[in-house]
Amino acid sequence: MANIIPELLQQLSRLTPTQQNILAAYFQTHLDQILAAAEKERRIATGTYTLDDFNEETQETIRNIENGENSTVCEDVENLYRQLEI
Repeated sequence: MANIIPELLQQLSRLTPTQQNILAAYFQTHLDQILAAAEKERRIATGTYTLDDFNEETQETIRNIENGENSTVCEDVENLYRQLEI
């Protein structure tokens, strides 16, 4: 992790001043979103996530599983495929 910043700075130094300014403006505009997404990915990867870390469809699926609702229960894979019409 310690090598990432020096490598990034080296890459940035190869950009033209115009490219550096464009990138800086992008970071200023999107930094909060980038950091929030990275934190969300970290929580999911470490298993310390919350329901809010997932999109709405996934949240609904998780709630249904936790409540035992709208779940497909199959005895075997063949039955599952039949239910899914595969």
